[in-house]
Amino acid sequence: MKKQLGSKPLLFPMPAVMVGTYCEDGNPDAMTAAWCAICCEKPVCAGVAVRKNRMTFANILQTKAFTLNVPSTSQTAEVDYVGIVSGNKEPEKLSMAKLDTSRSERVNAPIIDACPVNVECRLVDQMELGSHTWFAGEIMEVHVDEKYVLENGKLDVRGLDPLIYITSQSQYFSLGDPVADAYSIGKKIKKG
Repeated sequence: MKKQLGSKPLLFPMPAVMVGTYCEDGNPDAMTAAWCAICCEKPVCAGVAVRKNRMTFANILQTKAFTLNVPSTSQTAEVDYVGIVSGNKEPEKLSMAKLDTSRSERVNAPIIDACPVNVECRLVDQMELGSHTWFAGEIMEVHVDEKYVLENGKLDVRGLDPLIYITSQSQYFSLGDPVADAYSIGKKIKKG
């Protein structure tokens, strides 16, 4: 028997990403976001949910750009710090967390250098949803630390060890082992 839990943000897992933006004065800022996903294939787009009271919200509207910086589990303390400290109250929070940034190549948003994956996004749309606004950005460039790129061009996800966040439990996790190959395992099921 299943128990009903009511309306909760219970889809999981979600990547824990740091959303990089530039402030009006040109200083880099970031916030941690758990609600982030690929939302379109052509053009390839990713989206992130941001509350209106976040500095990141105003920054995205101003610059029309953001980066999604994917950390590994070894960066959990920094990710959590960037998420619990407001850029409105601590404008130097990236320095406090010892997170250096670089300018993106294609959009007006900073890349967090320590993150093994950085995704440059150009804002293409936004949707007010209540407590959060969904910002959709066209992915203009993806940077991956070369040690995590396999010879076939795929990611070494196990080596990358991306940080995962489970909203309903307020806990960080790591990925487990692969279970099966997509677009393959289902072929075992045939019409009778």
